[in-house]
Amino acid sequence: MPRDCAALEPFLHDFLTLKKLRRTGWQLRGLRTGESLADHCFGVVLLTMVLADQITTHRLDRARAMALATVHELAEARVGDIPFTALKYFPDKGRAEDHAMRDLLEPLGGPGEEYLALFREFEANTTPEARFVRAIDKLEMLVTARDYEHTGMESLGDFWTNTSTFAAFAEFPEIEALARHLAATRDRKTRPQQF
Repeated sequence: MPRDCAALEPFLHDFLTLKKLRRTGWQLRGLRTGESLADHCFGVVLLTMVLADQITTHRLDRARAMALATVHELAEARVGDIPFTALKYFPDKGRAEDHAMRDLLEPLGGPGEEYLALFREFEANTTPEARFVRAIDKLEMLVTARDYEHTGMESLGDFWTNTSTFAAFAEFPEIEALARHLAATRDRKTRPQQF
């Protein structure tokens, strides 16, 4: 912890920004009050915690995976949530996010370096934990899309036909099975009963 607590103010501001920024993919489809970046991150962390021990293709370090899930969207507090449809216009998105993470984490000192390394591990996508969290990131999006569809939103079909989404599940059959289950239960008539 920095000796000067005021040095944490920029980080606290960015943390709060994640709670305020809405995911642009939902906004582009007309959902103005959709989940925030922080809502999404919480979902990814929770699904990572619950599903990491269910994977049979790898012995995952659950704590490491949860740490990766926690930092995976942090840079978006500074660069924003760039939707999938806009990615081709941002060829240096990865470099911008890395720079944002360095700036954002600098006030944290030594721990900030550790978090930056976790972010870079996620971005590099070379460890089983990073690939698992990337798959969970996509799965959380599908869980949310199905929920929005069950509430009447009808413009989300492309979430279910995006081949890169389902390609992320190939290494993890259990996650792929859950994604296929979500796809099969999209019809509002088959909505799970609420208590």
